[in-house]
Amino acid sequence: MDRPIDEILHQAQAGNKIDRDLLIDYYRPFILRAVSHVCKRQVSWSQDEASIGIIALNEAIDRYQEASGKSFDNYAYMVIRHRLVDEFRRQGKYAQMESAVWDGGHDEGIAQTPLEIASSLESYDREQTAQALAEELRLYDETLRQYGVALEDLESCSPKHRDTRKQMIRMAQTFGEHPQWLNTLKTTKRLPAKEMLSVFKISSKTLERNRKYLIALILIYACEEFQRIKNTVAVADGEED
Repeated sequence: MDRPIDEILHQAQAGNKIDRDLLIDYYRPFILRAVSHVCKRQVSWSQDEASIGIIALNEAIDRYQEASGKSFDNYAYMVIRHRLVDEFRRQGKYAQMESAVWDGGHDEGIAQTPLEIASSLESYDREQTAQALAEELRLYDETLRQYGVALEDLESCSPKHRDTRKQMIRMAQTFGEHPQWLNTLKTTKRLPAKEMLSVFKISSKTLERNRKYLIALILIYACEEFQRIKNTVAVADGEED
């Protein structure tokens, strides 16, 4: 190739389809070596695993950042392996493949010691988790706004005392045990204050003062799609199961 790989990679990331195709074509032998190594058998282009490898390389092109400190080859290998593992898990084949991946084998051109692979996978998992949480927060913010609450409001309306925050968490958890309350909240976008005051030992003034914070918590505990945020709340305020 008469141009530096880094230059072609940058152009591919910028949307140059010709350079992306050129890069994929250049990495085709690498893809087969990586896929064959992970699968612990020779893989040909006619097999599904090779197609997963190409998809993974495309993903690696889109997501690679030089600042991460990894070479593109190492990062591409890590994404290919991760995507194959996902597929093996889906098919129930991950257990039989696991020992083969960690046997310390080495293919020329691929940095794949157990320590390097473990480090790459750990970094990738952190990145995936962070992205999933960011998307969850975006959806949560959209949902909050339907109730007249913005995500940026929560810091200012959060109770100052930890005991009060924990009390609000318990109330939010209990709230979810009352389907009629949830229906009222979702329908009217208002808390069923009268019903809540008859159950909780709290004044109407305190309930109103913490209304936004409580609604935010109720949505977290009542909606399964906010599981990651729920875990964050539990850790932050020392919630016990």
